[in-house]
Amino acid sequence: MFESQGLDCVFLETHMNPKKRIHMLYECVPLPRELGDMAPIYFKKAIMECDEEWAMNKKLVDLSSKNIRQAVPRGLPYFSVDFGLQGGFAHVIENQDKFPYYFGKEVLGGMLDLEPRRWRKPIRENFDDQRKKVLQFSQWWKTFDCTKSQ
Repeated sequence: MFESQGLDCVFLETHMNPKKRIHMLYECVPLPRELGDMAPIYFKKAIMECDEEWAMNKKLVDLSSKNIRQAVPRGLPYFSVDFGLQGGFAHVIENQDKFPYYFGKEVLGGMLDLEPRRWRKPIRENFDDQRKKVLQFSQWWKTFDCTKSQ
């Protein structure tokens, strides 16, 4: 769907604090194609530099040949980024108190040269603005919806 608009997609998955209310977050972020091609480099560097120097688990897990369920032991908190058909990376979070829940957005914000307030304290949208975005997305999705008969 985004490819028809000349965009790439990055999928962010954060699994932290399983006993809290919001413990699993999966986001799809469309990017301009030029930045989408550079995204693996940015995320690889950011994952290698995050968390502590000495860790019990591998810092960067390559997901090009396996999925996240095979790569990360069950029950451990993790961050994962997927670049569509190119595969992606995962990182087992050693210390949940020090790892920011907005890590993926922070990397994307750095790529797009955005201010930190855009991902740390996003502005709440009113219902009408959200409704307009949903209607716009449903128009884009209409030609790709396999559940509707043509």
